[in-house]
Amino acid sequence: MDSKLLTIFPFITNSVKLFDNQNRFLKKIILTGKICALEKAANLFSFTEKTIETFSDLKEELIPLLIRENLKKYTEELSSKAQISIDILMRNLFERTADVGFLATDSEIISFLIGNLSEDHLRRRLIEYTLKYSVYNDIVIVDTDFNIRMNMCGGKSGKSSDLILQKALRTDSYVEQYGYSDLVSSQNKSLLFAQKIVDGNNIIGILVLSFKFDDEMRRIFGSLLGLGESILFTDDKEIITSSSSEKVTFNRKFTEIDNDYLLVGDFLYTAAKTKGYEGYFGQPWKSIAYINIKKSTLNAPKKDSIQQKSTLDDGIKAIISKADDVIEDLSDVIINGELIASKERVYVLTPVLDNLRNISTAILETIKDTVENLENTIMDGLIYEAKASSKLAIDIMDRNLYERANDCRWWALTPIFQELLASDTPDISQMNNILNYINSLYTVYTNLFIYDRYSMIVAASTDQSILGKKISGDAIIKTLSNRSTQNYYVSPFENTPFYNNQVTYIYHATIQQNNSAVGGIGIVFDATPQFKAILNDSFPHGKNGFNCFINRKGIVIATNHPTLNVLDAIEITDEIQRFSAKEPIHRFMDYDGKKYLVGIAFSQGYREYKVDDNYKNDLLCLTFIEY
Repeated sequence: MDSKLLTIFPFITNSVKLFDNQNRFLKKIILTGKICALEKAANLFSFTEKTIETFSDLKEELIPLLIRENLKKYTEELSSKAQISIDILMRNLFERTADVGFLATDSEIISFLIGNLSEDHLRRRLIEYTLKYSVYNDIVIVDTDFNIRMNMCGGKSGKSSDLILQKALRTDSYVEQYGYSDLVSSQNKSLLFAQKIVDGNNIIGILVLSFKFDDEMRRIFGSLLGLGESILFTDDKEIITSSSSEKVTFNRKFTEIDNDYLLVGDFLYTAAKTKGYEGYFGQPWKSIAYINIKKSTLNAPKKDSIQQKSTLDDGIKAIISKADDVIEDLSDVIINGELIASKERVYVLTPVLDNLRNISTAILETIKDTVENLENTIMDGLIYEAKASSKLAIDIMDRNLYERANDCRWWALTPIFQELLASDTPDISQMNNILNYINSLYTVYTNLFIYDRYSMIVAASTDQSILGKKISGDAIIKTLSNRSTQNYYVSPFENTPFYNNQVTYIYHATIQQNNSAVGGIGIVFDATPQFKAILNDSFPHGKNGFNCFINRKGIVIATNHPTLNVLDAIEITDEIQRFSAKEPIHRFMDYDGKKYLVGIAFSQGYREYKVDDNYKNDLLCLTFIEY
């Protein structure tokens, strides 16, 4: 038995002491009995000694099992947080790779570089961009001689020696880099995305987006941590970022952690590498979640805190069966001893049997408490998985839809759309080509379309059959009467002919010229595969069950259940209908003849999205795990 592991769980150490003390007391009782009445009860004592051996064997099986399950619970919690932190970041950064590709084609940036647009005008435009995409702290434009022509924050000029610029000129797509950059010299290190700017066949400059890396990591860490854990990112050479306010030094042993845990001094570590998203893997970073053992409070669940019992595997059931046998054998010893004492008139056995009866009661309680701790530990781990899964899924959904709200508003600012819609004879093919290019970068949409001030569709990225059709609905009315570039409008989650008569959201934004609406843009979110992928990716590996997004009425928005369909209703309690807390909860529910532990999380929004942008859409995620 690993003494180091025992230090993690003091309540298990107490169980070990109880087992050992009771075993020693049993042996003393038998020794006393032999001295007093060996001739009359030799077989009885022989049977009792075998029972003691079984009791000792039980401890050697039960205690390691208890350590294993507790260690498994906490390493899985840490591993989950390590995995979530790096995968959520990578999903975010994947969107940045599309942003830099789109913005590098912006006509006003091109006009600025060739001398047809003022710096002040372009700066205002880029500030307008970051009002929607609040994940950037600076945007820098550099010419082909690496002179900084403009940065959104102002003040920086001169020539840059950053190698990302050379790489961008040699690359047809984006380039990503983390480290110090003289492009954003106010920061010790920056996460940059760069892409060359082309005018016709001529390369005229490089666009660089500076991502709010530290700000984003604070948000990710803040949503995940709360029980004394910490998370750091490393590239196996140095620490990139850490949630801890204490200075953490790089340890070579970090490179040894794969899918297991590592104990170094007083710290328990687990690690994760990103699973990637849409083929994007970002920086070669590893996320390490850890906890200081001596400062932590890793305790067993409180007695009776979990009313439901987990389904136990056959190995654990066999050990519990052995524990029952020990109790039954001790009970038989006492009964047989009483019969011998009465029949043979061996009254010196009476105090021996009284002591044996007392220790049997104590052993029963020790075994009962140990088994209960084991069951609660397993169920407690399951509860964590259900709650973490539901929270992860709803957080990813919020982050995903945040991007959709941003996309429609930014694309609505495209100057060529404004000019063409204001024209009496707009060039439809040009708008179609631009929409098609955008759609090729942002693959979460099935179609992008533009409609004029009369709500007639005049351009589309993919489905040309909708051209000439009128679009209606509350979102369209609001879009065409809107005057703010910050507003966006979302259709209800319902069947629509723009998504093959399936259910989805369509995000709308106003295309304006001179503060007057000349039309709008609609972007059709590919809800079915996108939501299902979120649910599948967030469901606990190796568990049976399903998860789903629902609204306040229990109407299913998305699910990975094989027979439950979108727009079906799940019966939920009034408590779940009203639930809106930041932290997830769990409940036990029956569904379709099976018993489930259900994690429940409510959509909290992300950055401005559903927080202070006046868009309200209350959704919950329910994760159902069989137990």
